[in-house]
Amino acid sequence: MRIEPITSRHVLNPTGGFLGDGFTHTINLYRGCALGNSLCGLYCYAQWNPHHTRGRAWGSFLDVKTGFLESYRAQYDRLKHPLRGAPKPLRIFMSSVTEPYPPQERTARRTRSLLEEMLSRPPDLLVIQSHTPLVVDDLPLLTKLHRRCRVQINITVETDKPTLPQGFPSQAYSPAVRIEALRTLKAAGLPTVATVSPLLPLDDPRKFARDLEAVCDRVILDHYLLGDGSPHGQRTKQTDLPRLLERAGYAEWSGLQIFEEVVTIFQEIFGAEDRVGVSRGGFNDIHVPEARKAAASDPEPAPEQSLPWRRQ
Repeated sequence: MRIEPITSRHVLNPTGGFLGDGFTHTINLYRGCALGNSLCGLYCYAQWNPHHTRGRAWGSFLDVKTGFLESYRAQYDRLKHPLRGAPKPLRIFMSSVTEPYPPQERTARRTRSLLEEMLSRPPDLLVIQSHTPLVVDDLPLLTKLHRRCRVQINITVETDKPTLPQGFPSQAYSPAVRIEALRTLKAAGLPTVATVSPLLPLDDPRKFARDLEAVCDRVILDHYLLGDGSPHGQRTKQTDLPRLLERAGYAEWSGLQIFEEVVTIFQEIFGAEDRVGVSRGGFNDIHVPEARKAAASDPEPAPEQSLPWRRQ
């Protein structure tokens, strides 16, 4: 894998489209993905973005951004301390087209550095979307930041199968370690969301729903026909995923009927209607669990602001 530094001039990117209803900005501190040759890279919609790939094969490169702290400070101050008018909202989704906790984060520390900066310049909302358990590395920092702003951790767990049939890429991290990461984060008082996105074949949907219900506040279910950013899942249909599903005897998982059945199971097991979200609406519908609201309403005073785990 080729790893190169790139300069970031605007780290806060205005949202639109899929995330536009719930968030004002996205942040991506890496470009490309170190997990691109694993199972999640098979269906990842970011591989179709020519701005990110620039002719390079998905999974062959990781660009590491520099200058992002200076960019964040300048953009934050313009939003929250404008020369004229009221401060503007800042609701961040990190990350939308890359993994915020690739294995390289343990040495590059891009995400950690930005979280440390956010202690003095907190957004109104920060949702971290990860496919790895490595977010737990920053648990003390995330807990501290959660006292200054709303922090929510989303971890993708798209199947309960530890392995898929021959032909499928291996999973970068097993479902078990990602579920355990959710358990750890929730036990520490952080709002947690399991994103079953996209839904892949399940061995036992009811047990899977019960396992996730025990470790997260909410769940979001998505299917590539609904959420890959193209009409009728055309992006995903260009990948090997539908063909691999059919070859392995899972053709029905490429349709919405079984998806709707799984959604019904999750709604039954999670109980409250607002604990189960679906596709775009689920990602944009941000909830603060009642148990967290008291802590969030009485945060520690923020510092004075300046103005001008293991791979498995």
